[in-house]
This record gives sequence, C-alpha cells and structure tokens, in this order.
Amino acid sequence: MFQPARKTPWIDWGFTRFNRLFLNYHFNDIRIQTPESIPDEKTLFLINHSTWWDPLVIFYINDRLVQSDGYGMMHEEGIRRFPFFRRIGAYSVSGEDRRHLMESLKYSKRLLEQGKTVWIFPQGNEQPLEKRPLEFFSGISYLTQKCRDIKIVPVSLYYALEHTRKPNAYIRLGEALPKQEYVSLPRKEMTRYFEKKVTEQLDELREDIIQENLHSFKKL
Repeated sequence: MFQPARKTPWIDWGFTRFNRLFLNYHFNDIRIQTPESIPDEKTLFLINHSTWWDPLVIFYINDRLVQSDGYGMMHEEGIRRFPFFRRIGAYSVSGEDRRHLMESLKYSKRLLEQGKTVWIFPQGNEQPLEKRPLEFFSGISYLTQKCRDIKIVPVSLYYALEHTRKPNAYIRLGEALPKQEYVSLPRKEMTRYFEKKVTEQLDELREDIIQENLHSFKKL
C-alpha cells in the first residue's frame, strides 16, 4: 500500500543535526560542484544510486545548499522497515506493483505542482558505481510529460578512497537540462535521453577525480 510522506518539523530538525555529525564523522571530505543558479522549487533531481549512503548525502545537500522543501521516493520495503523516514519527506514506491507505482508518481506530480522539489534515484535499486548503462525506469518521463513547467537537474554522486583513511564523497549538481532537447520526445526516448545525460555527467565527475582536477569543488 502506498505510504505518503508525513513531515514532522521537530523530527526533521533533529535528523538534520544528526545527519551532519554522522556524515562528517564517516567521511574525510564532502565536496560539491554547483552551477551559478541552484533551483529550489518545482525541480526533479535525478541521482545515480550505488550505495547505502546516497539518501543521507542527498538529505545533506538539500540541508546545506539547496534548502528546498524536498521529498524523495523510498522503496516500499525500506519504508516498512524504517517508517521514521516518512517524517523527513520520504514516500513509498514499488516497481513490482503497478497500482502502487502510479500512486507514487501521481503523488510526485502533486508535490512538484505545489512547488516542492522531488529527489529520485531513477535506477530504482542500488547498482555498482561503475555499471553502465545506468538503466533508468520510465517514471521520470511520465512526470516530465505531466508537469511541463518543472526543471530537470542531474545529480552525480561518486565515492573515492584516496590519500586518507576515510573516503571522500564528491557531488556534481548539474545545470537544468535544456527543455527543448527532450520535451517533444516519446516517453521511451526521453528516458534514454535522461539516462545518457546523467551517465555523461557521472563519467565526467569520475574523470575529474582520477585526474585530481578538483579546483572547482568546494567543501560542504
């Protein structure tokens, strides 16, 4: 059964402070590269998904940088195990149940229409960081076709063990994708377009890390 978010301000406040301490304890550095203008409403963020850390890093980005009224899909099983996450903006999705999936997408549409931001892992489940292609589900194109005035922003997450005991987390927050490039595409082609753009950005981020070309990144 679909479970919507049930944001609770005092829980959100407490988790924000816990998450800052938790990530700063486990990572050597969290570094981010951003465009000049960062959208904070009516935006669908598309993020690659490879680790357990990803939702916590996304929450941290929104807390420290985007500062939007953000919401995110979470697998139904995860919501059942950790219902607490509904209190900070998570809502359930299940790719195995079409009715559940449609309820989740329609809920996402309402959030976007209300000016919220929605953060989605279009791969669905965690996949190895180096796996290609990323293989996105088509729900993101459904939302794009139903909400014509939203922005679509790719977000790349990459983790690296370098010169320190703890890993570094790197984030690239991309420019909003040019609407004229995808708005008229059929749903399947639109999904492939998003998949290609997110893959390209992730591969560029990986190359910058390998080459230690990090001058444009700032520490969070």
